[in-house]
Amino acid sequence: MKNIISIFFFILFQSCTEKSNEDTTTDLIKKVETGLTTRVHIADDSTWSIKERMKHYGIPGVSIAVIHNGDIAWTKGYGVMDKESLTPVTTQTLFQAAATSMPVTAYGALRLVEQGKVSLDENINSYLKSWKVPENEFTKEEKVTVRNLLNHSAGIHPRGTGSYSSDEEIPTLVEILNGIPPASNEPITVNKEPGESVRFAYASYVPIQQMMLDVEGKTFPKIMHELVLQPLEMNNSTFDQSLTAEQLTKAATGYLQDGSMVKGGGNIQPAMASGGLWTTAGDYAKFLTNVQQTLEGKRGSGLPKDLTELMGTPYGVGNSGWSFTLGLGFQLLNRNDEIYLRHHGWNTGFYAEIVAHRDKGYGVVVMTNSTFPEFNAEVMRAVARTYGWDSYVPIHQKMQIEPSSVDEITGRYQSDDVIVEVYQKDNQLFYKNILNEVGVELIKVSDSLFVRRNSSLFIQFDRYPENGVANLQYLNRNDGAIISTLAKVANDKKHPVEFLLEGDFESALIAYKNLKELNPNDPTVTEDYINDIGYDFYHEDRMTLSLNTFKVNMMLYPDSYKVYDSYAEACMKAGETDLAIVNYSKSLGMNPQNNRARHKLKELQKSE
Repeated sequence: MKNIISIFFFILFQSCTEKSNEDTTTDLIKKVETGLTTRVHIADDSTWSIKERMKHYGIPGVSIAVIHNGDIAWTKGYGVMDKESLTPVTTQTLFQAAATSMPVTAYGALRLVEQGKVSLDENINSYLKSWKVPENEFTKEEKVTVRNLLNHSAGIHPRGTGSYSSDEEIPTLVEILNGIPPASNEPITVNKEPGESVRFAYASYVPIQQMMLDVEGKTFPKIMHELVLQPLEMNNSTFDQSLTAEQLTKAATGYLQDGSMVKGGGNIQPAMASGGLWTTAGDYAKFLTNVQQTLEGKRGSGLPKDLTELMGTPYGVGNSGWSFTLGLGFQLLNRNDEIYLRHHGWNTGFYAEIVAHRDKGYGVVVMTNSTFPEFNAEVMRAVARTYGWDSYVPIHQKMQIEPSSVDEITGRYQSDDVIVEVYQKDNQLFYKNILNEVGVELIKVSDSLFVRRNSSLFIQFDRYPENGVANLQYLNRNDGAIISTLAKVANDKKHPVEFLLEGDFESALIAYKNLKELNPNDPTVTEDYINDIGYDFYHEDRMTLSLNTFKVNMMLYPDSYKVYDSYAEACMKAGETDLAIVNYSKSLGMNPQNNRARHKLKELQKSE
């Protein structure tokens, strides 16, 4: 009898202990709200709260929906949807989904495949009536298909088609496809053989939108409502660009990174398929849970399992620098063989990011009315750590670095197009790309591996390679494969860009000209590479550097219309209106199809 009583009390104690350790939804929300962290979390690092990071970035409002065990666990709003009215964000607040519209559009296109109205592998021109994909040397052997467009393997150019403020003339979809005014983009064409490889392009979904219009004979918002939004009970969502009076009371106002309001509250997206969805975090979570449940075999309304599986199946070979592959609609993250469906989207004044495990029932939707992607990522990591997602947030213990190894690994390292410095400061090791203003701590996590808080890649130092020169190597976290190698170089070896960083334009130009003449195939002296650097500085608001970089590119490649377009854009941001007009005019004169330059000129001349 004594033993029975002891066992009873032991079981009772265990039950109470387990119940006390079981977090309630309120507890879990609190953990998420205070658990924001870096891309790689170091044990004992402190975390941030949502409130702190919203203030840090200057984000007015955010809406979050968390998926757990295959269902929506909770949704919650933070901050305000409009800084003037101070109306709080709620679970009913509408945000522009931006490019996270694309998986929803892909789902709609696959519904037409399910209905037998289109085929994934048929030449899309057989369905298009109002416009055709132009035939050229790249489409002689392989034709553009619906599959190509949905997984970004069609070779579509340009990358995007732009958006329009509320006081601008809005182009039709055919005008966008043909690249004629008032459209601000170049014509949609193919400049790579379809199916050869994947290359992400927002413009890939514009022909998809036109195909759906031509096949169904209805407006795109109505088509998407019937095929996706209504069956999945996404009752607050719409692809309409003219919101109803009721929807306008729920729509968040978009804000630029400097805190100023987007004119009209948000831009209009005539290319709705790639960026036109207005939705709530909760509605988008309904979409994700439907996909997850269908893949699990729980067929409800919507797509059948075989077609849904295509959304989460990687296709082809993409850019080696990407952290994801592409399915039909979704980007796919592989974290140690844990596959996550994800997408992100940036419209003027809005940023959204979504992620959900393909095979397990968890995920999160984060939508904001400003554009600071790192904030969304920090929230997602807080959710992942709180709910114990598999292999999503790397966590490491910090190890001491032996003083004897510091001299061996500090110095400059260079590959074809990257130069980094490893240096010691205040008894800590730091890593710095020479283009960046500040370095980041380099943390030892094993006998041979180092990490940075802002990168998922491992770093190791090959101290005794065969050629006798020390190397820095980036390793894939999943399998330890070497991604790239940088050789150690002399500290006094200077790259042309470093003259720009020092403010010495003339020396930079001479160095670039010499390098181009000596080695025209050097990747750091190509027009595209220099242009990319100029835009890196542009987006970091380092405008003197941006202007000087674009100016070097104009002098190295004077026959390219693109270099004048880029310089004009930087001049426009820097307030040099006259220079912007001169260089946009020059770019347009060299390429009359540069509708972007025409569009900007019109905007500048209107403001004079």
